[in-house]
Amino acid sequence: MPEKTNRIAFQGEPGANSDTACRNMFPDMEPLPCPTFEDAFNAVETGKADLAMIPIENTI
Repeated sequence: MPEKTNRIAFQGEPGANSDTACRNMFPDMEPLPCPTFEDAFNAVETGKADLAMIPIENTI
């Protein structure tokens, strides 16, 4: 089992809505920006991140 990284992956740039959501929901984790959703999933699969936050709807 990979070592814990204390990172949460998200699709987007720093400052994006997903970054804000990660920081609000998991304030003790370091957000890891990823260019694509697939990259965010791969970050978890390869151990670069412990979790990924993926939006299912944007109401803004």
